[in-house]
Amino acid sequence: MYQNELPALQAPYKLDAGEGTRYAFGNHLATRIARPEELGQLAAGTVLTGAKGSRFPVHRHTATHEALFVLDGVLSLTLDGRSYLLTPGDYINIPPGTPHGYEFVDHRGKVLSWTFGGGAAEAYARLGKPYAGNVYAECRDVVDWSLLDQETDTELVSTTGRGHGEWTPKLTAAPEGLLPFVLAASEGERMIAGDQVYTILGNLTHSNGVFIALLTEGPIGMPIPRHRHEKVTELFHCLNGQMEMFVGEGFLTLDPGDFLHVPPKTAHSFQLKKHDTRFLGFITPGDFEPFFRYLCTPFEGYRYPLVPPPLRFDSVIQHLSELDLTILERPGGPPPQAAHD
Repeated sequence: MYQNELPALQAPYKLDAGEGTRYAFGNHLATRIARPEELGQLAAGTVLTGAKGSRFPVHRHTATHEALFVLDGVLSLTLDGRSYLLTPGDYINIPPGTPHGYEFVDHRGKVLSWTFGGGAAEAYARLGKPYAGNVYAECRDVVDWSLLDQETDTELVSTTGRGHGEWTPKLTAAPEGLLPFVLAASEGERMIAGDQVYTILGNLTHSNGVFIALLTEGPIGMPIPRHRHEKVTELFHCLNGQMEMFVGEGFLTLDPGDFLHVPPKTAHSFQLKKHDTRFLGFITPGDFEPFFRYLCTPFEGYRYPLVPPPLRFDSVIQHLSELDLTILERPGGPPPQAAHD
């Protein structure tokens, strides 16, 4: 298990909060937490922070699909000609070709960016320089935005600014299809399995099947069975609380801000170790979404209930042959087998 380093190969690794490959440009700090070398596809993960007033001008990507999740602070966002005020927990879907840009409204802004299908994340190394610190530099350096080009799949778009100061309302339910949208914190399609609530922030249709984004929360609970996937990559971000993960052949702990990469063919499981633990997961490819629909039932609430409903794991077993899922253990018996007609 690699820890606090990007291994430049498809292997499981953990990064503590703030760790990764860092680049500074102006009052921005970009911390790369995953690259194509680790993901085995043209994709990347980056944590962005910046001083109040730092901005990334309006731009668009030809091939890159980007998803943003606000981790801390307040940001203003321009998305497809509309203006939004972003706060922690908001989720943003940005398909290729969508004009977008942002500005940090306070000094605590922190946003997670995942990009798929293009090389837009290379812009940070092009704009900045390697940086040893783990907080942004308060400086007056001017960013040379003209360095962005086709190799970084980033084209600047001229804009008149934020308009008349009116913020567009954030959505409480995401639209279907390959559309840009801003989903308000805690909103989305909610489902429940046992004592854990799953909220789908980005589903299959939002990325044309490339990835899904899923928020999971619950109390201290039992570990899920160890399992593996042949093609699916899972990307875990602990937001609060604590998780114990089994990965490969051993255990590790995820605290708030920690990141874990689980590539295909890696045995893994998790257990929530503190009450009110929440974690964000990106799963690629997105065709693993049916697993959660087999496992869960629709849920109208926003927090996990004190008395959870029964776990529907039998439904997963019935559809096991449809899923990229090999269950390696099951309490009370041997690994289950796929149902046969």
